[in-house]
Amino acid sequence: MSLITALNAARSGMSTSSRWAETVSTNIANANNASYARRETQVTTNVQGAAQVSEITRAVDGALDAMYRGEVGRTAKQDAIAAGLESYTSLLGDTESTDTVLTRLTDFQSSLGLLAVSPADTALQRATVGDAQELTQALNRAGANLDAALDRAGDGISSDVAAVNSTLEKIAGLSERLAGQGQSADARLALQDELGAELDALSEYIDFTTRTDSKGRIEIFTGGGTALITGGEAETLSFDTDTGILTAGEIEITPGVAGKRGISEGSLSGKIELVTTVLPEMRSQLDEVARALIDGMVAADASLAAGEAGLFTDNGAALSDPFEPGLASRISVNDAVVPESGGSLWRIRDGLGADAPGPAGDNTQVTAFLDTLDGAMNFDESLGLGDNMSLSSYISTLIASQNTTRASAETSAESLAAGAIAVQSSRLSFMGVNVDDELQQLAAIQQSYNANAQTLSVVSEMLDTLLSAI
Repeated sequence: MSLITALNAARSGMSTSSRWAETVSTNIANANNASYARRETQVTTNVQGAAQVSEITRAVDGALDAMYRGEVGRTAKQDAIAAGLESYTSLLGDTESTDTVLTRLTDFQSSLGLLAVSPADTALQRATVGDAQELTQALNRAGANLDAALDRAGDGISSDVAAVNSTLEKIAGLSERLAGQGQSADARLALQDELGAELDALSEYIDFTTRTDSKGRIEIFTGGGTALITGGEAETLSFDTDTGILTAGEIEITPGVAGKRGISEGSLSGKIELVTTVLPEMRSQLDEVARALIDGMVAADASLAAGEAGLFTDNGAALSDPFEPGLASRISVNDAVVPESGGSLWRIRDGLGADAPGPAGDNTQVTAFLDTLDGAMNFDESLGLGDNMSLSSYISTLIASQNTTRASAETSAESLAAGAIAVQSSRLSFMGVNVDDELQQLAAIQQSYNANAQTLSVVSEMLDTLLSAI
């Protein structure tokens, strides 16, 4: 090797060591930055044998990225469903709770049983009417809590849609900058980190796939295949609260709709499922309890003329067929038995249609009410809780079923979260910064730098000796 070649190799080696040290220092400085991908210095040797930095790359694994984002989306969906049901089901109680629709029904049945033994007792009449009111109020509270859960889920959808639109715009902008010219190597790497962080954020709301177009720009599609970003332009998502339809531009991407290439995971999917499927079904089941109470008491009341309201009413009126959703929130006790509203307590004994008090010891009507509640009733089979059972059995099934829906979502979320943590651990092992490893590299860099510096010093002395001899 000539002296000049040795000199150039030493200088190149020192330059490479300096750039390598800069990369390692940057890694160490970003060790706690979750969106930072470790930089790796790629070193090659030229034809003269000198080392040189060919490029600085990011330590990323596309397969791990996609796997992690998929796990995050699945976890976020189940989290959204569980969180959306938590408040409602907590207030609904379970079959062991002491203050639920079921316990209020039991109290009402007990009062009817006592009244059947002593139908002339006005104190028992008042207690029975009071327990009937407690029962309707329990249904009212459950219905109001369910409506509140629907409102919260609707607000959550609006928030998620806004977040998705903002994130898509950021991703499209970052992609355009990365595809453009004039970016330094370090700037491009920083932009790629930022893009990766935005993609991670997007995965919490929706499921998606990515690819790169011919100009190097990122393209994003829903899990079903509908374009969200193409040609550097992002589609705008919108949700119609009246129809329950989610669109990207003009294309429907509502989760769970057959034939639509939409989303299926992420918190947005979970909240839409709550608003369009889960909570409406729960409301229908709760309304069915109110309907059975109203219809059952009407059928058991021999004093009523056709079309008259019975002991329980739809906000004071007879029940229409079909009735408007939200009946559980509207059910009330007929004013005809409430003294404070101009009614008379004796009608709980003689029937809501009675014009005058009947025999004080006649328990026929009270027994008819009691037999109706104790016996089997018909329910809407399409609601999935059974079609023929006692009202108390139906309510027990409802409480258990609705709590199971929440518990299942919680269990799924916990299991999926564990999977996401495991994938993220592998991902961070690949892309994250291990400070100990970086410090070892710094030691190696220092040795390399010192060796090249020594070579440079020796070559310089030899050149000086040669020059002085001329």
